[in-house]
Amino acid sequence: MRTIAVVRASGLGLLIGASLLLAGCSESKETRAAKACIAEMGRKIQQEDGDRPYAADIPAVAAAAKTDADGIIDIESEATLDAGQPNETKQKFTCRVQFDQAKPDADPQVILFQFNF
Repeated sequence: MRTIAVVRASGLGLLIGASLLLAGCSESKETRAAKACIAEMGRKIQQEDGDRPYAADIPAVAAAAKTDADGIIDIESEATLDAGQPNETKQKFTCRVQFDQAKPDADPQVILFQFNF
C-alpha cells in the first residue's frame, strides 16, 4: 500500500513539474508587447517606405518594457532600419500596448507607436 502512495505522489510530482515547464515556455507579457510593437513598426515602415529591411532584438526590447498603473506597457527602445545594408541605422521608438483584461491570452493592442527622431 505504501508503494502505491509513493507512485501516486511521484505521478503528481511529475504532473506538477510538467505543468511548470509548460508554463515556463509561455511568453511573458513584456515579450508579447515587444513583438506587437515590432510588428507595428513593420506596418509603419511598409506604409511609409515600402519594402525596407528592419531587425530588432526582441529580448532587449522586452527588457525596456515598463508597466504603468493602468496596466499599459510602455516601451522605449530601438531597432535597426535597413538591416544588413550599407546604410544600416539604429532608430529609437516609443510604443504603448494594452492587454484586454477580459482576454489575457489575446494579443495586445498597440495604442501608440512613434519613431523618435
